[in-house]
Amino acid sequence: MRIEVCGGIASGKTTFAGLMRRVDLHTLFENFRANPFWRAFYSNPGKYIFETEVSFTLQHYHQIKKEAALDKINICDFSLLLDVAYAEIGLQGTQLNTYLKVYEEIKRELPLPILLVHLECDAETEMKRIRARARAVEKSITIEFLDSLNKAVDRQVHLSKGKQNIITIDSSKNNFADDELVKQEMTALMTATLGQLKENDR
Repeated sequence: MRIEVCGGIASGKTTFAGLMRRVDLHTLFENFRANPFWRAFYSNPGKYIFETEVSFTLQHYHQIKKEAALDKINICDFSLLLDVAYAEIGLQGTQLNTYLKVYEEIKRELPLPILLVHLECDAETEMKRIRARARAVEKSITIEFLDSLNKAVDRQVHLSKGKQNIITIDSSKNNFADDELVKQEMTALMTATLGQLKENDR
């Protein structure tokens, strides 16, 4: 069983997933440096998006499969839905069709996550966070790209409503990185949500 955290760049996915260790969730973090194309993608997303997105999606699929035997609930700081959002804004024609065939094959094997945590965050806030963390590889990211990705994520979340359990958190207003009270609110929210899911399964 797994929970996927979905949101744009710098929306707080890794921070949120790490915080959930407080409620004994097992964390799966994306090892983006293991992807051979990620640096090239950030230098020129339009040119290198196909190989980057296919490889990231397969990497996520492999991580989920590898951890599936654990008798724990995994929380991932990545999401297959986010992968599709990236593909939607960057691919077209035969490349998009090929990507979606790979994605459909993965969906046939993997069950849906028991919960999708959607982190909403405006592009301006994401850009401030990107500048603050000052990763050299992220220097070429534009606010237009962030806005496009956020809209694509929103579309995918909307399409998923009624098909899976979703909670949406405004991560631009809820500072679960630094505010202890907000951290407690987030862990309480997750505990209550998981409790409700267990009740619904009975």
